[in-house]
Amino acid sequence: MHRAWHHDDSPASDAGSPNSRLAALQQAASTLLDAEPVQALALARESLTLAELTGSQYLPGSRLLLGKALLATAQLSEAASMLNEAIAGYQVAGNILGQAEAEMIAGKVGLQLGDFETAADRLCAAVGRTAGRSDDAARVIRATALNQLAGVRHTQGRSDEALTHLQEALELWTALGQYSGQTHCLNNIGALQMSLGQYHLAITTLNRAYTLSRDHLSDLRAEAFILSTLARVHHLDQDHARAVSVMRAAQLAAAGTPDQVVQATMHLNLGSFCLAAGELEEAAEQLEAALTLSRRLGYRLGELSTLDSLGSLYERRGESDRAVAAHDQALSIALEIGDIQGELEARLHLGQLHLGAAHLDEASMQLQLALELAIQTGTPRETADAHHALAEVCRQRGDYRAGFEHQAQLRTIERSLFDHERDRQTRDLTIRFEVERAHHEAEVYRLRTEVEHEARQAAETLVRERTAELARAQHEVVTRLAMAAEYRDDTTGEHTRRVGRAAARIARALGWTEQRASVMGIAARLHDVGKIGIPDTVLLKADKLTPPEFSQMQTHTLIGARILSGGRSELLRLAEEIALTHHERWDGRGYPRGLTGLQIPLTGRIVAVADVFDALTQARPYKQAWTPEAALAEIRTQAGSHFDPEVVAVALDVLATPVPGSTEPGDWIVEADDHPLGTEDATHVLAVFEQLLVERTRELEMARREAEHSAATLSRIALTDSLTGLGNRRSFEVDLEEAFAHTAAGTEPGVTLLCCDLDALKAVNDTQGHSRGDELLCAFGTHLAAVYSPLGRAYRIGGDEFVVIGRGDVDPVTWLGRMQQVMARLDAAGFTAASASAGVAQHPADAESPGGLLRVSDQRMYQDKVTRRAARTSQSVAPRFPEPSSDGH
Repeated sequence: MHRAWHHDDSPASDAGSPNSRLAALQQAASTLLDAEPVQALALARESLTLAELTGSQYLPGSRLLLGKALLATAQLSEAASMLNEAIAGYQVAGNILGQAEAEMIAGKVGLQLGDFETAADRLCAAVGRTAGRSDDAARVIRATALNQLAGVRHTQGRSDEALTHLQEALELWTALGQYSGQTHCLNNIGALQMSLGQYHLAITTLNRAYTLSRDHLSDLRAEAFILSTLARVHHLDQDHARAVSVMRAAQLAAAGTPDQVVQATMHLNLGSFCLAAGELEEAAEQLEAALTLSRRLGYRLGELSTLDSLGSLYERRGESDRAVAAHDQALSIALEIGDIQGELEARLHLGQLHLGAAHLDEASMQLQLALELAIQTGTPRETADAHHALAEVCRQRGDYRAGFEHQAQLRTIERSLFDHERDRQTRDLTIRFEVERAHHEAEVYRLRTEVEHEARQAAETLVRERTAELARAQHEVVTRLAMAAEYRDDTTGEHTRRVGRAAARIARALGWTEQRASVMGIAARLHDVGKIGIPDTVLLKADKLTPPEFSQMQTHTLIGARILSGGRSELLRLAEEIALTHHERWDGRGYPRGLTGLQIPLTGRIVAVADVFDALTQARPYKQAWTPEAALAEIRTQAGSHFDPEVVAVALDVLATPVPGSTEPGDWIVEADDHPLGTEDATHVLAVFEQLLVERTRELEMARREAEHSAATLSRIALTDSLTGLGNRRSFEVDLEEAFAHTAAGTEPGVTLLCCDLDALKAVNDTQGHSRGDELLCAFGTHLAAVYSPLGRAYRIGGDEFVVIGRGDVDPVTWLGRMQQVMARLDAAGFTAASASAGVAQHPADAESPGGLLRVSDQRMYQDKVTRRAARTSQSVAPRFPEPSSDGH
């Protein structure tokens, strides 16, 4: 099984400020690194080319960016080479921070390549260069490097050292208020605790990771690793079916990321868990996919772990030779890259295989080396397995004394494991509950973030689609109006109106709702719209049509259906259906498709009766009018052959009954319910199409407004901190850029930025609970926004960090002075022990760029924190809010 280390990708500082074009390219590439790594790679290459052509002093920065992009696209060897060039360039330039960042990224690449010695050297160098530095950029690099270094030490069997590195990294991320870094560290700590058999601690740690991820992040990569770690908990708890289920969810999350190393890891872990669950076919499929992807990426650690699992799979299948070959390859890679844990597992498996084949000398050698490694790494289960196998080797050799010693050691370890198991069983219900709850909350969180993301994209897409659809609909209806304008036969026009009303009456008698019957009445009026495509020489011919002419006349059903096709409203769908099928016959001898019986839609069967009745009772160029009684008799005769008998039974009563106000059957008076289109005249087809346009326009406009409202709501959510209701970091960055733009345009006198954070929030969370900490954050945000509302807008940009953007024509002393009002209100709200640090910077006096202004104000805030901490140490008391200095800073 893969012992993948979860690497955070938190941004570190960029070294230097390149010219404007380079800056634009680098900014665009950095922005796209996570979501569109291939596009980011192209921009990074362009940035490096530009830097090389101009002889720019920013070559190291461009090489660092390209190294990151190559890593993001899993081109590990090229990434390592490019990062080495970046390190050398920064070293020549004397840029310590840039060199540290490049070394940190190079260490990550080395870890993925399985070059642990180089990885450790690079990461130790990055940690050393950032030691003692208090600026955020250095702390980010140091925390990231410590996390990577912990992964190297764990692989080298130095678990205690790895845990120390992770604890320091976690403290740094917590101080920085960066939830992503905290989540990554907690997940790695949980994985490390599991490898040491500390399952209860692992569950607690992983629950913390889930809580942070659920409340503050939307990171599929982090989610994949946390779910994968939880799946391993189930695996160790012998709940293999649950492990496979959770691992499938992890693989689904990983599929949503562009990180192919992560995807290879998920294939490997799912294959390993399927193997343990006895699902050998899927295990083989997943492991082969992991091996192929790992080899293509040059991901040596993944290749090693996959070969180990494939060896176990072959052993389960009874393919001993293939199993030995796979474990031999795994051992070679482990020795090559210095992976002690990988070497231990490979030797243990090889020893057990040779023992099964009665190759006692080879088995003894491999198992003895495995035992030494297991003792060195402090892994009790592997130690017990090695003693057990060696005891069997000694028994088969007849060396009973040595065998007894191994058995004695095995009993000691088993007793310790039994005690641990008894404790585990005591906690079993609690642990199972916690795991299940964490899994449930993670699934809810995943679904929530997935739905929010998809809903936002869908809403934005819907706005575009609805707007385009409205334009298409208008064009579509106008086109149809132009076609209808060519229709000049007024007599046939009256016919369509009468057929529509008759069809609506029959539909009502069949039990249709009033609304649907009215729609049916409108749709039926378009049943002969296809006749606009029939030449007058055929349409108006007084004599009997010739066979070719009759065939041409039959095409009006297809023409009408084509004219009305593609509509999304019920009206257009019914109209298309009627135009196509109203000449079909119950016995199958109709046209155009020769449908029979119930194959013909009910709308077509209804209109067929109404159409024939009206055609018989009205004079046409080719015939005289029938009496209503004769027409009804003919329809009765054709029931079961031409017409649906049930429709005929209803239609005979309807058509034989005059509408109130009429004296003749079949003569209908216009009723209000029959005329949703208003007063009709000879241009009724135009009126019908106009009604269609009104209906389609209203429908699309309503949908477009709803989509725009949804998009606006989601946009507002995306720019709002979910806890305090203030603007979030993204909102802050957008507004700060706009404020600088206004200043540049001369519409604002300048920009003031106040940075502040709550002191000792962690202490409140630890001693009074996270809910109390959240209450403190909400109260501080509320009062900060209220007090500073005359000057500007407040934001929460992460953890306990808040900022206010405001006008540049108010002096810094006034800005800092208002913090006293904030703390007084906080005191009145019951938070008497709370305190805050703050710093103010102004543009253009202190900085020329948004990033520079944030950096200066943040440095002044941190200096205030240090000053007050020193005062608290020397006097045991410090002010709860910053006192404005003489220079306002």
